[in-house]
Amino acid sequence: MHGFLTGLEEIADQPPRHMLLLYSGGVDGTYLLQRLQSLGVRVTALHLRIGDRESSATAAAHARQFGASFIDVDLTDQFFDVFAPAAVHADAVYQDQFPVGSTLTRPLMARTAVRVAREHGCEVIGHTATYMQNSSIRLSGSIAALAPEIGVAAPFLGSDLPREAKLAALAEAGISFPEGIHSVDANPWARVIECGSLESPENRLDESVFRWTRDVEDAPAEPAELLLTFRRGLPVALDEAPIAFGDLVERLNLLAGEHGVGRSSGLEDTPFGVKNHEVREAPAATVIIKAHQVMANAVFTAQEHAVRGAIAREWTTTVVQGGWFSHLGESLARCLADLDRPLEGSVRLRLHRGAVTVLSVNSRNGLYYTRFGETFHASMSDYSYTPWLSLATLPSRLRRFGAPR
Repeated sequence: MHGFLTGLEEIADQPPRHMLLLYSGGVDGTYLLQRLQSLGVRVTALHLRIGDRESSATAAAHARQFGASFIDVDLTDQFFDVFAPAAVHADAVYQDQFPVGSTLTRPLMARTAVRVAREHGCEVIGHTATYMQNSSIRLSGSIAALAPEIGVAAPFLGSDLPREAKLAALAEAGISFPEGIHSVDANPWARVIECGSLESPENRLDESVFRWTRDVEDAPAEPAELLLTFRRGLPVALDEAPIAFGDLVERLNLLAGEHGVGRSSGLEDTPFGVKNHEVREAPAATVIIKAHQVMANAVFTAQEHAVRGAIAREWTTTVVQGGWFSHLGESLARCLADLDRPLEGSVRLRLHRGAVTVLSVNSRNGLYYTRFGETFHASMSDYSYTPWLSLATLPSRLRRFGAPR
């Protein structure tokens, strides 16, 4: 089957033979399993974990209750091998506000879904993202790019059912979910909270939603210092001790979160012109990206820094909008990783009550003049400055549009 199914009615009219459903175990996916069972659709529920090392027994039980087979896959290692490093190379901060989150996980989930769908002969891959979530295009776009022969079912794009109706239908089947007004999407890089009291940015921020980060008023009075070492643009050591990327993120989430680092609140653009309010906490991402920016500032020439910045912003926008596996997205990612090759050295940071302060930077590839000592000053003593000033000021001296001559 090819193409897209974007409503529950479309699925009822054209029920697929075998659907692979991306299933987290939440209300939307469980309700969809119930509907698909009523239509006689064969379903394989794919439960993907990124950061959670234990499978969900509850999700497995709910899937089987509605006649679906259940597959569980841990993607944590793949996330830290490929997807999180790309975010570091790009300093991937959405519109200079907050580190990206599900932007990194949805392509990985889609890639895995395509592999499993092919292995099990599924003609359609389904997900539960809505039109207010950029995850819809991230999942659908990634699946379409990787497997154009497989159909995509995104029924909650066209069928906007209230949560209460889904809960009532599931209650009739004996399934209940804990009360909660907020929607949370978490991976090791970022925890994103939305809906409920956070729906409108005009509401005062409900700080009770945070779990990874302390309020700055409750953070330790004594600051913490750390030393991050980079090789080829990626962190490889903490306080001079080699550390795996995933272990580093886990350590920094605890340390930086304890000191109130990494909270943000902002608006993300949707494909339909309106913006969706999101609150997030990303302690480790905030620290690593800051250190990476400092290292880039020390090593890159002005032109390299400007070009890299433009490419990084374009890549971030491209992948936020679902283009991770597009030709542009993949080309920009390779370019950013290649540009980062000279980024080698260490950055010392202080964490204190929500602030990240740079204490020092050291790189053998750094261009700061103190690295060159007297040799630099000696060479500059022989420099002829008059021709340089004459050429540098030539355009301004020759023309000033609108100014009297």
